[in-house]
Amino acid sequence: MAEFGGAGSGGWGHSVSFSASGNRLAWVSHDSIVSVADASKNRSVGQLKTEFLPLLTAGHDCCPMLFTYDDLGNFTFITKLDIPKQSTNRNISAMERFRNMDKRATTEDRNATLETMHQNSITQVSIYDGDKTECRKFCTTGIDGAMTIWDFKTLESLLSHSSDRSPPPPAPSNPKTLRYYK
Repeated sequence: MAEFGGAGSGGWGHSVSFSASGNRLAWVSHDSIVSVADASKNRSVGQLKTEFLPLLTAGHDCCPMLFTYDDLGNFTFITKLDIPKQSTNRNISAMERFRNMDKRATTEDRNATLETMHQNSITQVSIYDGDKTECRKFCTTGIDGAMTIWDFKTLESLLSHSSDRSPPPPAPSNPKTLRYYK
């Protein structure tokens, strides 16, 4: 048993997760620090201070993000995994107008739509297909009522590009989003 406090991270924890092997424990704190304790390295703690708050692959930035953690205890931010929407000028329906009044305290559509699949904070990320050692698809759910399933075929390619410093390939293709409204 071990306690990991005072290691430079402050604020409350947002989420924790064990690696598939059980040797690593990762957590995210409210001060934007992602930490990993590694039992195979005398419980040494690696940390990455990010500009995103809070973050566990997804959070208030409304899009999933990919990080790597190597055997030397180094964190690296790889890429955001969202495909920006094409913005268009359009008239909004009466239903959208009332939804905007309820969710955004406005009847206008201008500047109300983000260029991400999720339109509000992502509250949960779950493995949809596969496991921690080989995640093929993952699911994000958010405050906006959306549940998005992401096809993660390009994971190996993203990780291989991170080690050779070449530009990352495009984000995972064809995310599918279901929206539920109250």
